[in-house]
This record gives sequence, C-alpha cells and structure tokens, in this order.
Amino acid sequence: MKIGFVVSFFDFRNDVRRVIAQVAKQHEVVIFGRPENRDEILRHLPEGLEFRLINERKQSLWNTLWIKIYILFKRIPKSRHNFFLMELFKASLTSDPKILKKNHEIIKWVRRLPKVISYDFYLKQLQYQGATDLSGIDQFVCFTAIADDFLMARLLHEKYPVKVYVYSWDHACKHICFSERAHYVCWNERIREDVIELQHIPSTQVKEVGASQFAYIEEFRRAQSELSRTYPFKYVYVGCAIGVVELVKEEVNVVMSIANVLAKARPDLKLVVRPYPVQGNWELYSTLRSLPNVVMDDGFRTLDLSVKDGHILEKFEKISNAEAFFHLGTTMGLEACFTDTPSFMMDYGYTSKDGLSLYSFIHQYQNDRHLIDLAPQNAVKSEEQLAQIFKDLANPIYCELNQKVQAQYQIKSFEEFAKDLAAI
Repeated sequence: MKIGFVVSFFDFRNDVRRVIAQVAKQHEVVIFGRPENRDEILRHLPEGLEFRLINERKQSLWNTLWIKIYILFKRIPKSRHNFFLMELFKASLTSDPKILKKNHEIIKWVRRLPKVISYDFYLKQLQYQGATDLSGIDQFVCFTAIADDFLMARLLHEKYPVKVYVYSWDHACKHICFSERAHYVCWNERIREDVIELQHIPSTQVKEVGASQFAYIEEFRRAQSELSRTYPFKYVYVGCAIGVVELVKEEVNVVMSIANVLAKARPDLKLVVRPYPVQGNWELYSTLRSLPNVVMDDGFRTLDLSVKDGHILEKFEKISNAEAFFHLGTTMGLEACFTDTPSFMMDYGYTSKDGLSLYSFIHQYQNDRHLIDLAPQNAVKSEEQLAQIFKDLANPIYCELNQKVQAQYQIKSFEEFAKDLAAI
C-alpha cells in the first residue's frame, strides 16, 4: 500500500517523523508539504522517502471571496473559549500595530456574526488547481490542523480515502478543520468524545489509535534504568507553556512565586525551570536566573523547532526524578502523570480573566476536562496552598491524578502505533 502523509510543523513534531519512518518499513510512503515548508521538511525527511510539493491553491476572485466569507461566518467548535483564545494568540503574532488592530477587529466581528458555514461547505466552494501529483496514493493521512485546505478540498471531492490524526489533546476544542467526509483517529475514548461532541463528527467516523507523542513514554520506561540522573540534588520541576510574549511575563511571575514559596517551605529543594520550546525569545526568562534556588533547564534548544530524541527521553528522566511537577497548562503536565511524580496546575497569579489572559490559558477546555476536573486538589490556587503542598508532597492524594490519567490511555511503542495507524 502507498500512503501519503500530508504534514506541517515537521521540524517540531519528532514523533510524526518517527511514526512515518516506522510506516515506511511496511508500506510505500510519500510526504506532501506546502512550498513554504519545503526546506524544513527536506532537512528532517527520513532517508529514502519521497517528497512532493502541494500545489492546489488557486488565485481567483471566487476563492478570495469565499476565504473572507469563511473567516467571518465559519462554524466553530462548541468550546468557544478555546477557539477564540487561539484566534487571539494568532492575532498577536504580528509586530505591525496596524495588522494587529485589523486582526482584533476581525475577531470582534467573528464573535458577533452567526456561525453558519461548516468546514465541509467551505471546502466544496474552493476551486483548486489539481496540480499536486497524487499518482499511486492509496490513502492519505493528514494531521490537525490541516496543512492545506485546497488539497483537502481536492482529496475529499475526488473521494480519496482520507484519515485525519487528531494530533493533540487540545485540537478538537480549538481548531475548525474537521470534515464529516473524513475519518478521524485520536488519543483515547475521552478525546474521541471531544471530537464527536465539539466538532459534530459522526461517532462511526472517529476511532482511538493512541498518542504518538506518548511512544516516547514507552521508550523511557524501557530505558529508565539505564538513564543517568541529570541533577544530583533534590528538586521540583516547572514546565513553561506560553508562547504569547504578553503572557510570558505573567507566567514568569508565577514561577518566581513558586521559587519564593519553595525557598521558605522547602529550602532543601531546588526549582528547575524548563523554558517553553516554541517561545522564540528565551531572554524573557532571564529574571529567573538571578534567583538563588532556580536552575534553568535550557540545554535542549536546536537551530529550528526540533528537539533531539535523546532530549525528549531526558525530559521524562527529569520529570520522573523530580519531587513534583508544576505547570500552567502544557502537555508536559499530562505526560508527568505517566510517572510517579505528582503533577500540579498553577491556578493563581493572573490579573484578568478576560480575553488573552493567563486565566484563560490555564482554564482551557482540555486543562479543565482532562486534568483539573479529575483531581481538583492538584490545582494550586494560592501561595498558602502551595506552601502546604510543598510540606506534604508525599501525600498519596496528590498522585490520584496520575492513576486516573494512566487508566485512560494505552501507551504504545512507535512500531505498534504506526502499525495501528496504517491499519485503521
């Protein structure tokens, strides 16, 4: 069988590259990517695999009109909060004040206008080039968010078998690119429920396959006894999570609060802080370096967004050997639950609950549903509560979240995941 993988964020998604390499051992594989992503894809392309450029976007007044209409009237997931948080995040990426103002005006109109146009209806309006070489492909595997709407329009219109892997636990609650004509695979039953409920996808078209990212957990468990300990001292670990510059300052303030409380409650412990890999400016964390009990874990950065596999296993080693893990809403907070280290969500330190705020980031749909609601005692709401937690870290109540999370997921190796992904 010849499988076409339509990719984006190819440098950042180490696990996707590993899965594709495994699939290629049993099937012929072709990688499809947009021209602007060509260099990053070729830089990380597994040896021996074919790469084809996507060439479907057609410049026309009709397409321009429908793109603008869809921006304003698109149907959004039921988890409106996550969707608009994502829109505000994307709007903030520009440094041009005029474009920023325009982006915020568009978001205001999107909030007001009716949500009447589905992703499927939109795709049916798009006029595509038909110029991408699709010859010989038996099935396509796409990843959320969809890399190219015009290619998706063609694939569905020409009735190619299309399978979409819901790449992350938060994608069903923040993206709009879900078609009722495609089939979906996701991490577990609860996220399958999210896809059905939030995106209106028929239940027969959504299946569980596991989480490709968690194959590194399987590798860590096999290698754990052979991995040397990075830090010889006792510590708690903080994983930074925010890519929006305006919010990083607030996140840093919360981390400083953790450091100060830790210094008083448990002076025998250090605070190890891991910067957010996707945050482009690590100088934003510079104030943390001056704190006497803080150690910065920042040796894993590379030339692009990629992280070496060895550094990923090292990440789990650091979590596993920590006395506790703290975060403000990152997948690492979920990953920590697959170790014996208690995982805590920081839920204080914000100055506002509106718009693009720290509170909004913490209380995203997936954080509430898949972490906070499962174990409210692990949501830290004040410095006083934090001090008490530090004094009582061995209390088994704080590991209840780990037990509940582990019961919901099947951890698979890359080989097993790739086999199941291709077979579904």
